[in-house]
Amino acid sequence: MASSIVRLEDIPNLQQQIESRWSELHDASQQRGGVFRYQLSIERERVTDGSAAFLLQLNRQRTTERRQPDIMAGLTPPFDPERFNFNKVDSRELMLEFTVGNVGTPLVSILINNSPLTRNHVLIVPDRRRNLPQVLTEDGLTAAVQLLLNLQDRDYRVVYNSPGALASVNHLHLHLLHVKHKLYVEDACLTELGNGLYRMDNQPAKAYCSVFDALAGTTVSEFTRQVHRLIRLLIAHDFAHNFMLTWDGGRGKLRALVYPRLVACENKQVAPFNVAASELSGFVPLGVESTFEQLDERRLTAYFQEAQGKDLYRTLDGLLLLQDEKRPNARD
Repeated sequence: MASSIVRLEDIPNLQQQIESRWSELHDASQQRGGVFRYQLSIERERVTDGSAAFLLQLNRQRTTERRQPDIMAGLTPPFDPERFNFNKVDSRELMLEFTVGNVGTPLVSILINNSPLTRNHVLIVPDRRRNLPQVLTEDGLTAAVQLLLNLQDRDYRVVYNSPGALASVNHLHLHLLHVKHKLYVEDACLTELGNGLYRMDNQPAKAYCSVFDALAGTTVSEFTRQVHRLIRLLIAHDFAHNFMLTWDGGRGKLRALVYPRLVACENKQVAPFNVAASELSGFVPLGVESTFEQLDERRLTAYFQEAQGKDLYRTLDGLLLLQDEKRPNARD
């Protein structure tokens, strides 16, 4: 457990600290009393044919050994201290804590995910002790962006699932995943809609996108404010959503991809696999071998369309553009 609280930018060898502590706890879990529910072992792996080149991994233990996900009703369910939350975890699961930026900003906790999808899979839990529900805040976005910018390895990505979009714990958190594979969403062509908002067209999943480009003068606060504005709009109109933060191809920029869903899903087992943020983005962990063998790009695209809704862009484009027209000078 971390003994002191520091600013993120003052943590030396941040990536090495996360990876070495994760490995230490994971290896110790081979003995009875460890904090991981299982030893991560990817049984099989393959890349689908087609332009999206989905990475499929078979990890049956994630299905059989993990804690059962909570069922949440609505997009903004109140936090329930009686249910599982991240203040109830084993103290050994806390890897480090830090603040982002100025003094007085919320404390961010980094916890292991004890049912990991990848090596170094950890949870980003902003303001953990305030018991915030699983509704993404601007502070949470800022923490995720700054964390990714402070990691050297660009195989790290951040994902988030809202209630109604396969979130499993109603306590604000994001996932940091280490996926050693190029994801199709990182190079997908974007259609500019105006005011820094883009739409990802002609791809298996549908997403709206904002791009962070420090060289173009964009600040982290401007970027996170824009992304959070979109998320607030979706919540206001009762649209569940998934989110991924990743690198923009090889161009040194960040992409924030928001995947809306026209119909919320409260059941964690709606398909042979879960259509959540990582799957929509190109990384597909699976717990059933027959599904691993049968899935291809055509089937994945069909599952995504079913999960997101066939007329998603037609429904949301007008709403988003109308909202921009109501904003003086496209600013808050």
